[in-house]
Amino acid sequence: MTGFAARIRRATMVEHREAETRTFISRLMAGTIPVAGFTELTAQYLVIYRELEAAARAMRDDPVAGAFADPALFRVPALEADLAHLHGTGWESEVVPVEATQRYAQRLREKCRTSPAHFVAHHYVRYLGDLSGGQLIARTLAEKYGLPAAATHFYRFDQIPDAKAYKTAYRQRLDALDLPEEQLEVVLAEAQLAFGFNGAIFTQLGAAWPEDIPAAA
Repeated sequence: MTGFAARIRRATMVEHREAETRTFISRLMAGTIPVAGFTELTAQYLVIYRELEAAARAMRDDPVAGAFADPALFRVPALEADLAHLHGTGWESEVVPVEATQRYAQRLREKCRTSPAHFVAHHYVRYLGDLSGGQLIARTLAEKYGLPAAATHFYRFDQIPDAKAYKTAYRQRLDALDLPEEQLEVVLAEAQLAFGFNGAIFTQLGAAWPEDIPAAA
């Protein structure tokens, strides 16, 4: 890849690797985190995506950010369906953001509804990551935890039949970003920060679900 898509990938490579190799995620993919820990992660994602998708609606007419604000990507309905299955009636009361999630959501709320550069950065980190690894994660979680499809809507994009083609078009939009260099630098820095926010959530959940808690708990 060439252009800005390659540039942002290179700029966030270290942060991306650090976030995805946090102990909580490694243990979740190995099936050694209790199902309750997976449910808690799902709740944190709901808080994040509610803010990100509120920003997408606010930015949909922006000449730069609007190209990325595609409702086909929206995850909130899927996350709500997953939590309704995992928690049952009254699931909304179970959505309690941890401190790291609160900081992440506040950043999205403060920056992404008015700044195209910040919005694109956070949009890239979350959605392109979801499209890239979502199917593998869903299969792994189903295998390790016996989760039905009703608990993993988040990882499936029913309105995007060809994820590979969509990601190619997404990277083309990144390459075509009509922003001055100083704003492109903001995108890079904010994307690095976004991976840090995600990593902080994994760290906090890892502390809440330490290794001595059995997966059956």
